[in-house]
Amino acid sequence: MRHKLVNFTRGSQLIGHFSFMFAAGLKGPLLLALATFGSLIWWRVTAALNDAESYLCWMRIYVAGYTWFEFDPSKPVNLARDGGPLLVPIARAANHPLIVTAWAKCMAAVRSGALVAALITAPATLAFGWAAAWFGRRSKESRHERGATLSTLPALIGEIEAHNRAEQASEYRRLLGRGWRLASAAERREANLYEPYHLAGVPFPWRLEQSHAMLIGTTGTGKTVALRDLLRQVRGRGHRAVIFDLTGAFIEAFHDPARDVILNPLDARCPQWSVFEDCPDEAAFTAAAEALVPHDGGGAEQFWVLAARMLFVEMCLKLVAEGRATNEALSTELMTASLAHVHSLMEGTVADPLTAPEAARMAESIRAVFNANAKALRMLPTTGQPFSVRRWVRGDGAPGSFLFVSARYVDMAVASRLLTVWMDTAMNTLMAGPRTSDLKLWFLFDELGALHRLPALEKGLQTARNYGGAIVVGVHAYAKLKETYGDNMAMTLAALARTKLVLATADRESATWCSDFVGHRQFREMEEGYSYGYNNARDAVSLTPRRQIEPLLLPDQLMNLPRLQGYLKFPDGFPAAPIQLRYVPFRDVSAPFEPRPIDPKRRGLARGDRVSEPESESGQTSGASDQGPGPSSDRTGHGPASNTVADLPERAAATGEDQDRDRRPAERPVETPFRLTGARSSRSAPEQPEARFRSTGSEEAPALVPSSTAEPSRTAPEQEAGQRSDSPDPGRPGSVDPSRGMRPLSAPENLSRRELREGIAPSDPESPGEPELDF
Repeated sequence: MRHKLVNFTRGSQLIGHFSFMFAAGLKGPLLLALATFGSLIWWRVTAALNDAESYLCWMRIYVAGYTWFEFDPSKPVNLARDGGPLLVPIARAANHPLIVTAWAKCMAAVRSGALVAALITAPATLAFGWAAAWFGRRSKESRHERGATLSTLPALIGEIEAHNRAEQASEYRRLLGRGWRLASAAERREANLYEPYHLAGVPFPWRLEQSHAMLIGTTGTGKTVALRDLLRQVRGRGHRAVIFDLTGAFIEAFHDPARDVILNPLDARCPQWSVFEDCPDEAAFTAAAEALVPHDGGGAEQFWVLAARMLFVEMCLKLVAEGRATNEALSTELMTASLAHVHSLMEGTVADPLTAPEAARMAESIRAVFNANAKALRMLPTTGQPFSVRRWVRGDGAPGSFLFVSARYVDMAVASRLLTVWMDTAMNTLMAGPRTSDLKLWFLFDELGALHRLPALEKGLQTARNYGGAIVVGVHAYAKLKETYGDNMAMTLAALARTKLVLATADRESATWCSDFVGHRQFREMEEGYSYGYNNARDAVSLTPRRQIEPLLLPDQLMNLPRLQGYLKFPDGFPAAPIQLRYVPFRDVSAPFEPRPIDPKRRGLARGDRVSEPESESGQTSGASDQGPGPSSDRTGHGPASNTVADLPERAAATGEDQDRDRRPAERPVETPFRLTGARSSRSAPEQPEARFRSTGSEEAPALVPSSTAEPSRTAPEQEAGQRSDSPDPGRPGSVDPSRGMRPLSAPENLSRRELREGIAPSDPESPGEPELDF
C-alpha cells in the first residue's frame, strides 16, 4: 500500500508539474496570436467603416447588451443619420436597416482581418511548436564526438563512389592523359586498368581489395554466398584465384576442366603432384616441412615436431642428391624402411643423431610423429600430368585459371596437412615474385579454421599486397581461430585483414570480438532529472551533460542477426553500414567430388616395404632396442619403437640394400634445378674407430664399447658377419647374465658412437675421486 501511495504522489506531482510547464510554454505563443488577431481585426474594421457606420455598430452592441439584461424595451434610442436624429424603440433597433447594413459591413471587415491574422499566426505558432520540440529533442540526443560511426548503406555507397571517382580520375589521367573518359569500360579492362570489385554489393574503396578481408559468421549465415559472388567477378574479369573449398560449393559452380586444377589427394581429377616439384632448395623443403608437420602435430613437446621436420628435410635432400626425387621414394625410404636403413641414408647429416640405432626408441618416435602427419603423401596419385603449385602461381597454365584446394569433411583427418602445404606453397611463391601494385592473385578460404596453422598466412597478410595478392578468409568462431593460431596470432591475423564483413555469430565471445572490430564511439548526452516538493517553487527539471563510450553494435545485436544480414566495415575511415546479401543460385557445372580408388598396398605396409636390419648379438635387430628417450614405447612391439622380425612375419628373412635398389618407385623422379655438392651430397661417414653395440634390457641409454678395449680384435669376416668369436662373460660389464640380466657398463665403457667417431672421448679411465655424471 505504501508503494502505491508513493507512486500516486510521484505521478500527481509530475502531472501537475508538466501541466504547469506546458501551459507556461504555450502562454507565449497564445498571447502573441491574440495580439496579432486583435491588431489586424481592428485595422480592417477601422479601414472599412466611417464614423456613422462605426456609431451604428456600437449601437448594435449596446442594444444587444441592453436586451440581454431585459431592461425596458420601449426606451427610444437615437440612430444618427444625415439630415437629423432618428428615434426608434430599443427593442426594434437591432433590426433597423441602418444597423443591419453597418453591422454586416463590420463583420465582413472582422472576418477579413481574422483571416489575415490566421494566415500569419498559424504558421508562426506551428513553427514555434516545431522549434520547441526540435530543441527539446536535440537537448536529449547524444552527440558524436569521436570514434567510429555507423551509416546507412546508401550513404556508404555514395561516399565510396565519390572517393573512387576522385582516385580513378587521378590514376587514369596519369596513365592515359586527359582523354581517358572517352574509353569504355570494356576498353579499360582490355587495357588492364583497375576497376574496384564489390563485396556484398558494395564497391571496394580504391585498391583496398589488397588490404584483405575477413568474413565472420556461423554456419548458414551467408559467407559462402558472399564468396561465390566475389568469385563470379573474378571469373568474369579473367583473374586467377586459389580457393580452399571444404564443401565443394565452389567446384560445382565454377570448375572448368579445361583450365582449372583440383588438388585433392582422394579426387580422381587431382593431377600428379610431388613435394619435389615445389621445393627447389633446402629453404623450400623447410617451409614445406613446417606446413606438413604443424606445431601441434607432436604433442606438447616441440622437440618431436622439430625433429620430424629435420628428418623430412634431410631425407628429401638425400633423395634429390641421388636422383630419386619422388613421393614413392620418400615413402619407401623414410616412412616404411627400417631404422637401420634410414640411419644409413642419414649418416653424416644433421639428422644422423636423430636416427642413431643407439637411441632407437627416440628415432622411431620421431618417425612416428612424421608418419602420423604425412600419411597423405602415400595417397597421392603416381600417374598423370605432373603439376607444380609453384609454376602455376608464376603463370603456368591457362589465363583465368582457378586452383581448387579441396577435401571433404570426412577426409580432413587425412588430407588437412596436404591442403596446408599447398596453400602455404602458393602464398610463399607469390611473395617470392616481383613486386607490383596490380591485383594478380586471389586467395579465398571458405573456412580458415579447417586447415592447420599456415606459416605463410601471417606473412601473406602483411606483405602479399605488395606482390599483387588479395586474401579473403572466412571464420566461423573466434575460439577456433585461437585454437589453431593462439590468442596473440589470432588477433594479429584479424587485425591484418582490415575489411570486415560481420554476419550472425552464435557465441558471445565471437560477437564481442566482432563488435570490437566494428568500433566504439565517444558521445555526449543530456541526463534529465526531476525535483518536486510541496511548494511549487521546488518543482524543476534539470538537464546534466554526460560523456561516455559505447560500442556501435552490441554483441546481442550480432547474435540475433537474421541470415544473409550483417554489417560491412572498410578501412581508411569509412563508416560501418548494414548490408543485405542476396542469394543467387548457380548452375552446377561440375561434381564437387569424384572419388579416386586408392591402392590398398599404399595405405599400409605391403610385403617387402620394410628393409630389415642385421641382427645384433642378442638376437634382436639393432633398430629394435628400446633405448633412448621417446614419447611412448610398447614392449610387445606395437609401439612406435617396435621394429622386429616378429612384427612382420611375411617379410623375407634375408633383405638388405640390394632389395632396396631393386625396388624402384613407379614415379618419374623430379628433375630439380639444383644439385647438392660437397659434404651434403656425398653423405659418406668419416673413418671411425670400430665399436660394438651392446644390447641392454633396461631403459638406460645404449652403450658403445671400443673393440680395442672391450675384447680382442677380430677378423674381417667375423666383423662383417656380426658374430662373436667367443662366449659372453656374465661378469663383464654390459654382458648378459642369465640369472641377473643385463649388467650396466662402467663409465669408461659407456661411450657414444659420436664420441668415438669424432675422437673426442676421454682415453683415460675416470678417477675414483671424480663425481659420477648421470646423463
